[in-house]
Amino acid sequence: MDDAEPGSPPDDGTAGRTGGPGTVGELLGQCLRAVGARRVFGSSASGITGIAGLGHVRVDEPILAALLADAQGRIGSGPGAALLPGRRLRLTAAPGTEVVPVVVDDAALLVEAVATWTVGSVFGCAELVLDLDLEAPVPDGVVPSAVTDAGQLLTLSPTLAEFAMLVLAGPGVVRAGQVEALRAFAAQAGVGVVNTWGAKGILEWDSPHHFGTAGLQARDFELAGFREAELVIAVGVDPAEAPWKAWAHGQVLEVEPWQLAALAYNWPDPGPVPPYPPLYRELSAALGPLYDSDASPLTPARAARDLSLVRPAGALVAADPGPAGLWVARTYPTTEPGSVIVPSRRADGFAVAAAMVCSLDERPAFAVTTSPFDPVTGALVELGGRVGSSFVLCEWVADASWSDARAHKVALRSAMEAPGIAHIGVPVDFDLTRTLIDVAGEVVAWRD
Repeated sequence: MDDAEPGSPPDDGTAGRTGGPGTVGELLGQCLRAVGARRVFGSSASGITGIAGLGHVRVDEPILAALLADAQGRIGSGPGAALLPGRRLRLTAAPGTEVVPVVVDDAALLVEAVATWTVGSVFGCAELVLDLDLEAPVPDGVVPSAVTDAGQLLTLSPTLAEFAMLVLAGPGVVRAGQVEALRAFAAQAGVGVVNTWGAKGILEWDSPHHFGTAGLQARDFELAGFREAELVIAVGVDPAEAPWKAWAHGQVLEVEPWQLAALAYNWPDPGPVPPYPPLYRELSAALGPLYDSDASPLTPARAARDLSLVRPAGALVAADPGPAGLWVARTYPTTEPGSVIVPSRRADGFAVAAAMVCSLDERPAFAVTTSPFDPVTGALVELGGRVGSSFVLCEWVADASWSDARAHKVALRSAMEAPGIAHIGVPVDFDLTRTLIDVAGEVVAWRD
């Protein structure tokens, strides 16, 4: 995979002259950079050789190019981009999402389509059929554009302080860079915050405001207290992680992440934070012994905790939806928002794709998946080996064991020092999933 040279400014075709883009292709590149795109995955088989101003990562298999773009968008703040057969441009931050392509045959519509690719959703996805001559001159008056946060600041009435209130926070808070604003609001309002698994780490695990992670199991929202809440403030929620019907039983106020800073401006001095709900207490009691167990095969909670203990600052842990993703999303002790990602929809190969994207950015990464590999994961591992990707691949295996559970951290640390893809098999006792089910009911995540 070839990418732009690290540290070099992007060549958008406008070097050496003033004014806007000269060609439609240059306009496209500037529009994509305006919304945060950095590189494009794909090959000339799409009918487009590249996009001005973006690094080009050659990936001949369309399904792999699309997944790598999905992972790029999910990890970062802008879209991932993939060039696919039929002159399709996929803009995405939503692994596992299929959309109907939209034909774009006018340069002005191209600007609008790129600028609004994710409007109305936390993780958007759009496919544009570029029925345009990218070498043609840009029509007069057509310039790059981007949608910015705008609107009236929202403040809560102090009279609401008497209501039994809960905050439901989703990954949009992390994506918008509003974690500190959320923490400040929780402290000012004296409320508990329940996060979905895409927002792990927005509060420290032992914060009095952290009421637990919800959306993975059938009883999560019930145990978190949403049936008793008189007012729910929802911010940055991905409906794939938290369907409305699962938690919206009473009065709901949806706010944008950028509105958090002003939300409690007139709030009275907060009283004591309510006690932790059953979701937090009962899961903590059930999982405590699993974190501390030295058994082999490892308990999934112990395997997840070990990953958090060896992960260097700035590194990413990406897990595939399913048995591994459930335990990582539920039990990984997160202290750095955005450092652990399990997508909200099923997407075979996501963990390895995310780790490969990190490798392009020279960011350490751990990809957590289960045995045996699905075909997409296998194809990505093969591609990563050919192009020199570097990351740790943790394959959680059900039918294996180690003589000492402490070997896990030793293996992880050794793998971090190894070149290329360091593949380690980790014996994990998935039968312990019954522990989670006994507390919070059947697994409902990824049933889209």
